[in-house]
Amino acid sequence: MNIYINEEKIDTTLNGETQLSQVIDQMTQWIENNGKYLLHFTVDGKEVSSSEIQDLEVSTTERLDFFIGEELDMIENSLVELDSYVDKVGNTLVGRDSLTEQESNDLKEGMPWIESMIFATKNILHLNLSLIRPMGNGKNVEEIIISLKEGSSQLDSMQSIEAFLENLRDLKLFLMDLSGRLALVRLSDVELKEIISGFLDRFESVKKDFMLVNENFQSGKDHLANEILTDAISDLNSVISAIVTIQQRYANVVWSDISIEGKTFSEISLQLNQTLGSVAQAMEKNDIVLAGDILEYELPDLLEAFYPFLKEVIQKV
Repeated sequence: MNIYINEEKIDTTLNGETQLSQVIDQMTQWIENNGKYLLHFTVDGKEVSSSEIQDLEVSTTERLDFFIGEELDMIENSLVELDSYVDKVGNTLVGRDSLTEQESNDLKEGMPWIESMIFATKNILHLNLSLIRPMGNGKNVEEIIISLKEGSSQLDSMQSIEAFLENLRDLKLFLMDLSGRLALVRLSDVELKEIISGFLDRFESVKKDFMLVNENFQSGKDHLANEILTDAISDLNSVISAIVTIQQRYANVVWSDISIEGKTFSEISLQLNQTLGSVAQAMEKNDIVLAGDILEYELPDLLEAFYPFLKEVIQKV
């Protein structure tokens, strides 16, 4: 049997293993000991399930392929799988007023996996989940996870299922945001600087977009207002993530010492997140007046305070 890692054949000798599962266990351990992650493997060019592996023997296998990567590769692959799982759950629940016992058990078992994946990604990207509020019902990501865990055990009515789906939609939005943040981690310093420079060039336009949100709310164009707000927040999150990524790469720079008018970058970004969270909470209560006031009178000043930090980062890198 020939063993390959990322399409490259390796020289190895079996130590008497007869079952394929034994070889896979040994290789998985070796991969982890070398600080890598097993993304997936194939047997004779085909992916096989755990139950199928138990019945396969080394003597009947010609080729065993292992595909490995770094921690970031593992997280990205898992997020794709998680996104697909969320879609599957959502499609299963739409229009239902109850679940079968098997469906309910499967969903309960899936909740810890969802939580572990999100927290693993949080640690890599250094995110504060309590400050991230996907557009929707105004909950932050930690609250969304708690609501999903609690809701998964009592899906016995159309009302409870709809409430669960609402949280699931918010989670879906967060997963989309995570994909964008992870993509930034892979960018070069030049590309990250281009994101920041592009935001600086569009700065007045970004401020105007947030103002347009209020104008469209006031004129009854809620759908358009929500679209503009979602795009503007995504733009803002991208540049914040780009800055955070650069700060992590340039640890020799004491970023915490950079203060403009008595405020640090961490303080300004925290205020921005809290302000956007207040907008989401106001929208949850259908208080369009309050949401509009925040967008028109509070957010512009914060953006103005944020602007000099962008220039500082460009100069330091």
